[in-house]
Amino acid sequence: MSTSREGTEALMPLGRVSCVSHASDHRPPGRPAATCLLLAVAGFAALASLAELIEVPGLSYSLMLGPWGVDWLALLAVLVLVALAARRRRPGRARSLAVLLLTLALVITAGVGWRQVDFARSQGVRLDLWALTGIGQSGSQPDVQPVVLDDTDTGQLLQAGVWLPRDGRGGVLGAGSTGAPASSGRSARSDSPVGVVVLLHGGGWSNGNRLNPMTRGQAAWFASQGYLAIALDYPLSTPDLATWQLAESRVACGLAWVASHAEGYGGDARHLALVGDSAGGNLALEITYRQALGQLDPVDEECGSEVPQIDAVSTTYPIADPVGFHDNPDLVMAPFVSERARRYTSGTPGQVPERYEAIDPRRKLALLAQRGMGPSLPPTLIVHGARDHVVPVDGTRSLDAALEEAGAPHTTLIAPLTDHVFDLNPGSALSQTWRHLTLDLLTQAAVLPAER
Repeated sequence: MSTSREGTEALMPLGRVSCVSHASDHRPPGRPAATCLLLAVAGFAALASLAELIEVPGLSYSLMLGPWGVDWLALLAVLVLVALAARRRRPGRARSLAVLLLTLALVITAGVGWRQVDFARSQGVRLDLWALTGIGQSGSQPDVQPVVLDDTDTGQLLQAGVWLPRDGRGGVLGAGSTGAPASSGRSARSDSPVGVVVLLHGGGWSNGNRLNPMTRGQAAWFASQGYLAIALDYPLSTPDLATWQLAESRVACGLAWVASHAEGYGGDARHLALVGDSAGGNLALEITYRQALGQLDPVDEECGSEVPQIDAVSTTYPIADPVGFHDNPDLVMAPFVSERARRYTSGTPGQVPERYEAIDPRRKLALLAQRGMGPSLPPTLIVHGARDHVVPVDGTRSLDAALEEAGAPHTTLIAPLTDHVFDLNPGSALSQTWRHLTLDLLTQAAVLPAER
């Protein structure tokens, strides 16, 4: 008694799914290559999405898609429709499996996105749904980019990106129709001071500048809220130049420059906040705590006047533990991350431990705690992803403990299912959360925008 091919296929286990047509198959010939490609894409999408939930070495960086979750969801939805159309045109196990895998990826990614949205809502944030797409969130170019310092010690030209404060319609406040700098640190419509937000970019102390995507997007947003936003360059380390001693002094120089020039751009540097991400977050914390300890060296006359008082500091995924940053346990990122730490300090923690101690903000917090100065520190905000593969979140947890021990005013958020650069789309759910909390922080510190 013979058995038909159809009957044999009905008994085949799922594990023997093939995307290649057989010559004896009586169904219309298909396109094996297209089916195999569809199945491969579906398998990768499912595995990458699964890696958003559990740690899969080399694939869990798919969490970095979180900031663009709407786009990723839309792509997955389109792929599901393509797979369904292909299966309807020519049914088969391979195409059915592709539909199943892509649907699984879509459901997992939607669940992760909802978890991040729910986390934002738990912080009292009313999300801008359009901003979640990333459209229009990349930020404008600075209004002006003056030179702050022609740094002869490093051979690097350090500039500032200046975004003038805007009104609710995008017009420049306190400036003429050409966007020229204002003549005083007051709003054109009010006698209240216009707060200044100074931003320090990330990049492992060796890459980037004032125009980094995250920095530019957030600076333009602060300006749209009525602040004078200024992003500062600092000297970058190279294989031949360790800048661990120079970067902080040049940030202090940049702040002195801001104090001397903010009024001309419509801001009041007597009301100033520091913002930094990653390595920029490290520098923001370092400068804030050095200032509190009286450890800032006098700035050169070329920089301007004295460093203004820092009233608040807000950071995203800061390098709070330089040794932990160097010793990053991630299998893929470890070589790249440790190389940046070595370039900045010119050695490993074992070779130059004193340099890693010198750039560790937690050690300064310990001194401040010993002197009973913690409660008088500027309020601090730290937002970090729980699954950060570049800057281990344990550093932020230990910083939070140090702030708590010092009695310093602070807020620390560890966001679930979130990786590094969650503000690569400055309109992402967690970035909007950080923005919301930062505005609260600035209000608390009396760093206020122009009245609009």
